[in-house]
Amino acid sequence: MKNLEALDQEPYLWEYLQTVQKPIVLYGMGNGADAILDRCAQLNIPVAGVFASDEFVRGQEFRGYKVKTYKEMQAEWGSFVILIAFASERPEILRRFFHLAEEQETYAPHLPLFGDTTVVTPSWIRENRGVLERVYGKLADDASRQVMEDILRYKLTGKLDFLFRTTDRRQDLETLFAFGETESYGDLGAYNGDTLREFLELTGGHYDHLYAVEPDPKNFAKLQHFVETEQLGRCRLCPEGIWAQTAQLPFAARGGRMSALEQEGKKEVLVTCLDDLVGEAPLTYIKMDVEGVEKEALDGGARVIRRCRPKMLLAGYHHDDDLWEIPLEVWNLVPEYRIYLRRHPYVPCWEINFFATV
Repeated sequence: MKNLEALDQEPYLWEYLQTVQKPIVLYGMGNGADAILDRCAQLNIPVAGVFASDEFVRGQEFRGYKVKTYKEMQAEWGSFVILIAFASERPEILRRFFHLAEEQETYAPHLPLFGDTTVVTPSWIRENRGVLERVYGKLADDASRQVMEDILRYKLTGKLDFLFRTTDRRQDLETLFAFGETESYGDLGAYNGDTLREFLELTGGHYDHLYAVEPDPKNFAKLQHFVETEQLGRCRLCPEGIWAQTAQLPFAARGGRMSALEQEGKKEVLVTCLDDLVGEAPLTYIKMDVEGVEKEALDGGARVIRRCRPKMLLAGYHHDDDLWEIPLEVWNLVPEYRIYLRRHPYVPCWEINFFATV
C-alpha cells in the first residue's frame, strides 16, 4: 500500500482534541452523543456545550447541558470545534454537515458500532500493516484502493474531507455486477423488503428463487407484507438469524435496522446458516448486511459459495477489522473472486460495501 506509510503521519483525532484550545461542542443528542461524551470524559477532554438543529431545540437539557441552537453557540463562543454526534444518510443532513465544516472546525468522530476494543488507531495501523497491504494490493481497481485510503484516513482523523468522495449504490450494482433473468437471490438481513425490491428492479422482476432472512419480528412482519403485496412466488422467508451454524443465540430486537445478535440481547433467536438454507439448490447472488456477523455468515455459507460462486454484496463497516478480515475470508473460500470496495453516502463512515464477483 504505497500510501500506508503516510497514514502514520495523520493526526489522531482523540489526541488532537486533548490539545485544542478552542471550545469543543457536540452537534446532536442521543446514543452517539452519549458515546462521545463518555469518551471525552475518559480522556479528560472538556466539552463546552451541546447544540441541535433548530427544529429540535425546545429548551431541553442533555447530560447536564442546555441544548442550544447553532446561532446561540456562535453568539457565545464565536469560533469552536464541532463534533458531529449522530449519523445520517439523508442528503439534506449531509449538506448541513459539510456546510458546518466550511464555517467551523468540524469532525465526525469514529466510534465502534458494537463496543469493539480493537478500533482504528495509529497502533492499529501499525499492527495490521501486513494484512492491510495484502488486501490493498489485491483489490480489483484503483477506485477500491482510494476508498480504502479514505476510510483509514477518516477513522484516524474524523475529518469530513475523507467522507466526501462516494459512489451511488444502484450504479455500482449495475456496473460491477451483471444480472440475468434466472437469478437465485439470498437476501441476508432482508429488513422490510427494501433490498428485495432493489433486486427485483435490477432484474426486471425476473428470477428463479428468492431467500429472505430477517430475525426481527417487527421487520419480518413488514417483509411478509411486502412479499404478499407484490405476490412474489418462489420465495422462502426465514424468520431466523444467519450464523455459522444452527443455534439459539441472544438477540436485541429493536424493530429497525440496528437489530442484531448481541451477548446482551434480551431474547434468544434461532439462527441458521446459508448452507442449510439453500442446500443443493443454485444461488447466484447474495446480499449480506447482518449487523456485524458477516464473517460468521460467510463461514456458514462456505459450501454454497464454493459450489455456486455467487455475486456477493457484503457490508464491511460493522467492525474495523472487517476491512481486511472479510475480503481475506472471501478469497479463502474462492481465490478467484475480484473484490471491489465502495462507500456510499453516510456520516459517519458507514455504508462500506464489498462487491465480489468471479
